[in-house]
Amino acid sequence: MKTLLGKWNKMSLFTRIMIGFVLGIIFGLIAGEKASSVAFLGTILTRLLTMVVAPLVLGLLICSAADVKDFKTLGKIGGKTLAIFLGGTAFAVAIGLVVCNVLNIGAGFVMESGVTYDAKEIPSISETLLNIIPTNPFNALANQNLLQIIFFALLLGFALIALGEKGDPVLNFFRSWTDAWKEITNIVLEFTPFGVFGLMADIVGKYGLSVMLPYLKTIFACYLTCFLYTVLVQGGLMVGLYARISPLKFFATMKEAMLFVFATCSSVATIPINLKCTKKLGVSDKIADFVIPFGAVMNMNGTAIYEAVAVVFASQVFGIHLSVTQQIMVTAVLASVGTAGIPGSGLVMLTIVLNAVNLPLETIALLAGIDRILNMARVIPNIVGDAAAAVMVAKSEGELHPEAVTEE
Repeated sequence: MKTLLGKWNKMSLFTRIMIGFVLGIIFGLIAGEKASSVAFLGTILTRLLTMVVAPLVLGLLICSAADVKDFKTLGKIGGKTLAIFLGGTAFAVAIGLVVCNVLNIGAGFVMESGVTYDAKEIPSISETLLNIIPTNPFNALANQNLLQIIFFALLLGFALIALGEKGDPVLNFFRSWTDAWKEITNIVLEFTPFGVFGLMADIVGKYGLSVMLPYLKTIFACYLTCFLYTVLVQGGLMVGLYARISPLKFFATMKEAMLFVFATCSSVATIPINLKCTKKLGVSDKIADFVIPFGAVMNMNGTAIYEAVAVVFASQVFGIHLSVTQQIMVTAVLASVGTAGIPGSGLVMLTIVLNAVNLPLETIALLAGIDRILNMARVIPNIVGDAAAAVMVAKSEGELHPEAVTEE
């Protein structure tokens, strides 16, 4: 038993997660709906990671903002980050629209009768902006409102810059705070293989493979677009061409974060692993600690791909022709909304886009059955996009040092 435990502990986290992932699929196929009996393992993992994320993000961003030491530089880093997020989202939507039109994903789909969807009220721009400002930062922490936490953390970071030496005691407290939460995160990550096992067993046991059949073209289009965008744009152009890092090295380094987010479908829960992988690429702490938490809330490349897939699916299923102009409008809407950080962004964004091009909101209900399967694909470009953006910003700021990273 000790020998077996020793071998397990010597394995890399990725290998252990992969074992849990595969065993979860096998158990789900064998046990069927009874596999839900191990779903609690996944719940434990997501609760542990949710516990870690808010205090970790708070400390990281306060220290990151204070470490920049001047407002001009911090504004420049923030501006570059937003520009990369905005351009990446537009590119993602464009690729999604092209792939879905070529594959004609809605053709042959049999409409289900009586499918309805109660549309959520879309918040106005002013409401969205007001929701970013916390009335009580402690409530924001308690409610896991990451946008409000980011706003408060950056504001406190700015204040510590302005205070200079007077702010050092507070800054030192948050440095220790951040180190403590990083250590807690490392402890939590040891449970990841077991949580992934529970999540995958529950998903496969609940849905099986039968739910995919009527939607195979839609699922294929979403996965293909996410794959092309991740490999060619994020790995090839952003990291390979601009940052001069081998895409193979990039994806080899990102494999833990990619597998984890595929199983959990949570970009936010992946922040700790994504930070670890990004820093392994040679991105400085200053840039990584700013871009990765910021991107987990604001950068939704994969979600934008999903929205594009849903729009083409809706237009073809309901027999509504979308002109080139309307499809360009979809790209523009998603590019602007994709960085707005609206709470519940996936659902709200799809409602906004369907309304923008006058498509039936019943589309959301039609896709609900395969939402989890599509979500597993779309979260990968989200977190890889955060890492690629961090690499680009670090390269432009002279904060990328891959040669200084030692292999583990």
